[in-house]
Amino acid sequence: MIAIVGTILLYYVAKTFKPAFVPLNEIDSTYIGKTISTSGKIISVTYSKGNIFLTLYERNSTISVPIFSSVAKYLDISLKKGQTIIVSGMVDEYKGKLQIIPKKPSDIKVVG
Repeated sequence: MIAIVGTILLYYVAKTFKPAFVPLNEIDSTYIGKTISTSGKIISVTYSKGNIFLTLYERNSTISVPIFSSVAKYLDISLKKGQTIIVSGMVDEYKGKLQIIPKKPSDIKVVG
């Protein structure tokens, strides 16, 4: 019985979990490995082999958002330069630069 209740509780927490919102200019290496949300204006969009690579800008700060093909192929939105988005994902570092990696299409929302 405890296992069933625990499983249901874990499912509920996973479905209702919302990552903490961190302003883009406050994201630093202390967030590596953590799942967060942030927002910014798309200043570049690159498509390569089914992947989409965004650069977001907000308050003199930028961050990369690689949307890998496993997520990109399920996006039902068009991402364009100039749009403002909210993105959730895990903070990682690639070639010395921070990035946010969304894990599912619903982690990316166009807001303007």
